[in-house]
Order: sequence, then structure tokens, then C-alpha cells
Amino acid sequence: MRRLVLIGSMFATLLGAACHAQFGMPAVTKMGNGLTVILLEDHSSELVAIDVWVKAGSANETPKNNGVSHFIEHLIFGSTLKRRAGDMDLEMESVGGVLNARTSQDWAHFYTTVSSRYLSKALEVLADALMNAQFTEHEVQRERMVLLDEISRLEAHPVEMCKMAVASAVFRSHPYALPIQGTRESIKTITREDILNYYHQHYSPNNTALVIVGDIEPQKALLEVGKAFQGWPSTTPPLPQFPDLEPPKERIVKRIESSFKNTYLTLGFLGPRGSDYEDVCATDVLLSYLGYGYRSWLEDEVMNKQALADAVSADFLTQRDRGMITVFAATSLANLDKVRDLILEKIADIRTRGISEASLNLAKQSLLGRYAFQNETVEGIANSLGFYFAVSEPAFAIKYINCVQSVTNDDIIRVAQKYLDPERAVILIMTPKEGSTR
Repeated sequence: MRRLVLIGSMFATLLGAACHAQFGMPAVTKMGNGLTVILLEDHSSELVAIDVWVKAGSANETPKNNGVSHFIEHLIFGSTLKRRAGDMDLEMESVGGVLNARTSQDWAHFYTTVSSRYLSKALEVLADALMNAQFTEHEVQRERMVLLDEISRLEAHPVEMCKMAVASAVFRSHPYALPIQGTRESIKTITREDILNYYHQHYSPNNTALVIVGDIEPQKALLEVGKAFQGWPSTTPPLPQFPDLEPPKERIVKRIESSFKNTYLTLGFLGPRGSDYEDVCATDVLLSYLGYGYRSWLEDEVMNKQALADAVSADFLTQRDRGMITVFAATSLANLDKVRDLILEKIADIRTRGISEASLNLAKQSLLGRYAFQNETVEGIANSLGFYFAVSEPAFAIKYINCVQSVTNDDIIRVAQKYLDPERAVILIMTPKEGSTR
């Protein structure tokens, strides 16, 4: 599913809700140049969310230009053929909007929310960025320093470092093994020409969805889209070359030392791909029970009852190709074996017996509570529709609630057997170097 962090007290409110957020079927239009336009009317407020999703993330990169997608995220709202650096931000702030962007393995996401009266202004600004960004040498050099600083800060987060290390073993030669932010080496050597080549190759209307949710009249909004994006030529972006993904033939155990003071255990497995609806939903429910739902097993058993870990989590991000399931625990060297064995025994038990009916219902309720929270605003709904366009199809956002509600214990056992094989897991153990204090 999509990642979301919620404050604990918020769960109680969501779990007590009588129903979960649902929204109607959007209108999906393919423009003449190939741009996918997804429109959903919502007159609950005078706001409109405008999201652009380009199918161009780190999975489209090579080790040489690794990080170029994220580089573009930092640069795209800079200078264009008719605007100077900073003009876009000032124009959007003048109408109460803020330009934002994110990058992942499968996509780059650019978005804003404004009063519906400023829809045409927001569309014109976004279109200018997508069609006419210049990436001046000055801007490239300035953002290069920012990106290198981000890499340094990321290296201070043990969870992210563990996930990246596990991903390299789970995905191997697959481009999902490449870090989204790039490496120091690649960021230092990416040139303005590299950025322009990638931008012109991948930033094409037939590789892009524009999502508009909020206080709109769909036909008028479609005319505004046509006006803003006219002249954007369609090209054929190169498709990422995905090698066949299979889990390791046997368990892989990696041990690395770090400057962190704790010991960290991370288990990695290959999960389903975004088009496998039923498997994605069952995996989400399973992981909600195991590690990221309200009163998850990891939190209740490993952290609270047995006090074997300081932090625990389980994660799965739906992706275009097979995603990665991770189970994480921050523990001590003395408790490492106990935590590992406890988690592996629990996974083996789920593969055999599944989980109780009460646990299944709580996991679903927690998961759908998160989904309700994600989709309670026009921004959240636009984000869901665009995300599923990028990794599967927009209709998945509509199907998701019923899909989750239909998950049975047999489905939990099935996906656990299919994806959580302890004998084909990647197990990363990160221990502190002697004298580490971070």
C-alpha cells in the first residue's frame, strides 16, 4: 500500500468510525497527445487538488545516472522559457498554493491545491514546468549540493539504511535496487545534459497522468487542461527493462557494521506487483496485523510484552513490478537471536494457520482506517488516483476498500506461503562498530 504515518491517538478515532471514506468513479480521458486526464467532482469545499504523475522514477535509471529522477524533482519548478527561478513559487503563493514534489521507484509526482477559482493559473504553472523547464547550470550546481546533503542526512537514519541494504540483495540486478536519491558518485557526475536528455525522454504526455479532484465542472476543467498543455508533443519514452524477479533460492544472511549504537534486524521478501489486486490487498492486511496496524503483533509481542526491541515495523509499498516486504526491529546484540527466531516462528505459524478472526477483523479495520484518513481530502483522493495510475490503474483506488474487506484467513495463508518463505528471505543484521555512539 502507500506509506502513511499516523499518530497513535488518531487510530482510536479512525477505528471507531462507522464507515470508511469512499469516492465515486472518476472520469478518465485520453487527450490527443496521449495525456491521461483523471477528473473527479467534489463540491464539499471550494478547493481543487491538481496532481501530475509521470512514470519516471529510479526504476528508469541506470547506475550511471542514478538519482536523476530525484534531481529533476528538485529542479523542475525553477526557470523555464518564460519564468525565472523562484517565479513559479511566488505565483502559486500569491493565490494561496504551494508547489510540492516527490519521487519514488516508479514515478515522479508534482502537485498543489488551490481555490477552484485559480485552477487555470495552477494548470498553466504546472504545464510550464513539465514542458519548458530549462535546468540552468547554476541551478544544477546549487541543487547538487542540496542532494548530496540529503544523502548524508539519510545515512543518519538506520531504518532507511537497512532497507537500502536489503533491497540490494532482494532486487539484485533489477533497477529497484537503485536508491531513489542516487549515490554520492552518481550525483556528483550527473551533468545538465544528462538531466535534459532524461527529461525529454520521459516527460511526455503519453507517460503522464493529470489528476484534478475538487470543485470543478469536468467539461470546463478538460478545456482548461487542453489550453494549458497544448503543444506538448507526444513521444515514446523508453520502457524500463525489468529482469524477471524471483526470491533467492536459499536464505541470505548479510552482516554489516555501522556507526549506530543499536543493533538492527531487517527481513526482506519479494512481494506482489501492483497489478495483482487480490495479492496486494491480502498482503496489506497481513502486514497490518504483523507490523503497521493498530496493536500489531510486532508492537504487542516483541516490543511491549517481551521488551526485546525499541522499535518495530513492517512495510510493503505497492509498485509496478514486484515490491519488497520488510520486517524491521531495533534491538540489542544480546536480544538479536531471540527477536529473529520469534519473528521467523510467527511467520511460519501464519503460513500454516493464518491469524484469528478477531485479529483479521482488527487488521482490516486498522488498514481501512488508514485508507479513510488518506482519502478524507481532495488532496488525498487525487493522490490515490494518481498513485494507482503509476503502479497499476486508477480503478484500483476505487476497488481497494472492497478488495480489503473481502480478504479471508485463507487469503492470509495463501500470500504468506507465496511471499513469506523464511528459507528464501534476505536477513540483514546491522551491528555497531566498537565505540559507536550515533
